Amino acid sequence: KEKKKKHKMIFNLYIFNKHGKAIYYADWHRKKQSDNLAEEYKLMFGMLWSLKNFVAKTSPKPIDDKTGFHSYKTSTYKLHFYETPTSVKFVIVTDPNTPDLRDDLKKLHRDIYVEYAIKNPLYKLDEVIRCELFITSLHKFIRSLPSFPDPSLLTKA
Repeated sequence: KEKKKKHKMIFNLYIFNKHGKAIYYADWHRKKQSDNLAEEYKLMFGMLWSLKNFVAKTSPKPIDDKTGFHSYKTSTYKLHFYETPTSVKFVIVTDPNTPDLRDDLKKLHRDIYVEYAIKNPLYKLDEVIRCELFITSLHKFIRSLPSFPDPSLLTKA
């Protein structure tokens, strides 16, 4: 038997403002599309809020940026989470075999979100991000990650 190689994969990305509004969403290798993205955003934000609070309340030690909620994993996906000091939340959903992407989420925040959305004079804070330079830079960054497979490695089902 030939053993199938497991490819690490990035499925989607959410960015939420401090009020829980989805200000950006993108997907790449997501096989099951959402019937209602607005409902999905609410469910995702609610789950993040609940998990953060659960971790904070049940932790035997004080929670800080290094010890708080960063990710969780199921048999079908892994959710990576980073919250900025200004309460903007970055979420990437990947294949469960993907290593921790926390540093990549921090880099995405610092080098792309701040540089191409926040510093853009046409961008209104807390609104949906439509800045072209942000979008193209974000997609280029995601595609450069080791967890984003080379398209030639993907087999068509």
